[in-house]
Amino acid sequence: MSEDDSPARLTDSRLAAVVAAAGRDAFRDYENSFDEITRRARERFLKRDWAGSYNDASERLRLYPGVLEGLTGKTRALMGDRWQERPVWSAIKAVYSALIVQSPRWEIAESFFNSITRRAFATEGVDQSIEFVDTDFDAPPSEPATNLGERYAGGPLALLLQRALSDADGVGFARDCWRDLEHSCAEAAERILAALGSHNFEQLEMLRTVFYRGRGAFLVGRIVAGEKSIPLALCVRHPDEAGLTLDAVLIGEADLAILFSYTRAYFRVDAPATYGLVQWLRGLMPGKRVADLYNAIGYHRHAKTEFYRDFVRHLQNSSDRFS
Repeated sequence: MSEDDSPARLTDSRLAAVVAAAGRDAFRDYENSFDEITRRARERFLKRDWAGSYNDASERLRLYPGVLEGLTGKTRALMGDRWQERPVWSAIKAVYSALIVQSPRWEIAESFFNSITRRAFATEGVDQSIEFVDTDFDAPPSEPATNLGERYAGGPLALLLQRALSDADGVGFARDCWRDLEHSCAEAAERILAALGSHNFEQLEMLRTVFYRGRGAFLVGRIVAGEKSIPLALCVRHPDEAGLTLDAVLIGEADLAILFSYTRAYFRVDAPATYGLVQWLRGLMPGKRVADLYNAIGYHRHAKTEFYRDFVRHLQNSSDRFS
């Protein structure tokens, strides 16, 4: 920055543009690194590289504060003595909002901006003029979640489970990775059909992305039988060199709610459109809060934003009082 571009000489609008662009760039760096780490999960799982997998989980957890620390230093240098001028931050927020409008994860980008303003103003309550207390946008950040799933129909459930689990281009893993896939799918189908009772099975619908955590890989979807829809999760393990095994079948919202509990470690799941994925999962688990689902897929900072917004909506629509 030249002498003419020093913080004291820049207009509010020019300084806002420079700082907002730095924030947008830092968020992109965070996104790219987050995705790069997340995408390693599949190879780690197939190679049974458990040490590498746990190191990745730790690295991804440290990523956010590391990027934020770098942005804080850069923003302080750009703003100088104007670091805590609220009118400037209000202008920065407006420019930043315009810069992230095309991002498929602008809801995450809003929380990222809140993190930097918190560095400037600590915990002095909330301020809509300099934070995204409510979102700036009327429409969701990504296309509807209907195109995130893969449908399997036109055959017995056991056969469709085999197709899904061995669909390396869509839901599952290449067939030669499996050990005794036919027998496992036959047992899984028997259990699922028993849960359907008198309802006739129609189709299997699975998310196209796999959820990795610890030494397990989870394929998530639902069974459709007429007007009845049953949430489903298939737990895949890789215990030895003999190949993948179908370790467990989780059926129903209660089972999936435990799998996506906030008390468990974060999943690594390749999700370019986080909003769509969360809405798809909410369709399976309507009793789950949006905040819990963002937390489950590794966006715990944005989960806090969603938790606060849900809390405010509750207060606006209830007569509850604190004691």
